[in-house]
Amino acid sequence: MLVASVRESAQALALAPVPDDVDICLAEAEELLFARDRITCALADRVGRVHRVGQARRHGHASTRSWLRTSGGMTVAGASRLLTLGIELARLPRVREKFATGELAAGVVEAICAAISGLSDEQAALAKSILLELAAKAGAAEVAKAGRYLRAILDPDGEDRDERADYARRFL
Repeated sequence: MLVASVRESAQALALAPVPDDVDICLAEAEELLFARDRITCALADRVGRVHRVGQARRHGHASTRSWLRTSGGMTVAGASRLLTLGIELARLPRVREKFATGELAAGVVEAICAAISGLSDEQAALAKSILLELAAKAGAAEVAKAGRYLRAILDPDGEDRDERADYARRFL
């Protein structure tokens, strides 16, 4: 019921004319950015659940990422980011709570989740606490940079795997 009302409201908003007053547009854009992040949080929770039980495969898709690309019209990168959020937020209840309440923006949460993706629970807990502390003082770019550094320290073999995977994606 709640999701249906969000869908209706979003469609009505998208079809509504843009206000003539630029200050109103600025204020509304900030409100919409806040709402978008909360919707992203709710969406990541649901995508994570679908992924954990393998529901996309049961509906004929090769993977959860493939389902997001076909059903959601997402790019490979966008589907990967959302899937990473869905997987990692389940391991990071404090990050998820701050994301849901608006204390953390989507860019910061994506940076934290990308940094801990593939780390053990112990390594993730260590990185999470450092990155959450940094997030209170810095933006998404700084958190992402620190996350890459922490990931390289905590999982040196993972950095090599990431580089090989990146190389493989860029070249045939």
